[in-house]
Amino acid sequence: MKRFTIIGLSILCLSLAVTTSVKAENRVEHLAKLETVISKNIEAEISPFELVARGYQGAYRKHGISGFTTFMSDITSKKITPRSLVRAAIAANHLAAETQNDLEYLQAVDFLLLDKKL
Repeated sequence: MKRFTIIGLSILCLSLAVTTSVKAENRVEHLAKLETVISKNIEAEISPFELVARGYQGAYRKHGISGFTTFMSDITSKKITPRSLVRAAIAANHLAAETQNDLEYLQAVDFLLLDKKL
């Protein structure tokens, strides 16, 4: 009787271990797939407001977009345009390349640049 109990418990433990490892493996694979999707789309969906705010904060200095007070004066003098800001964000991998052809996005950026209420 004890042998059957021990064998039964052993089989139960083995089945739990296998099931748990399979579930963990599936979760790890799922997380890896999600990470791949997220890494491809990281920053690809920043809003026009976030783009202008990052530009103002100097996030695109390496790409020719000045920050803070100079950012504001460059908007006034038309040195910074919606298209130039979007191109800088694309170069910084903050936006997808297709965004430079998205007229609605560019119009929203233009509106925010003209508003100047950062």
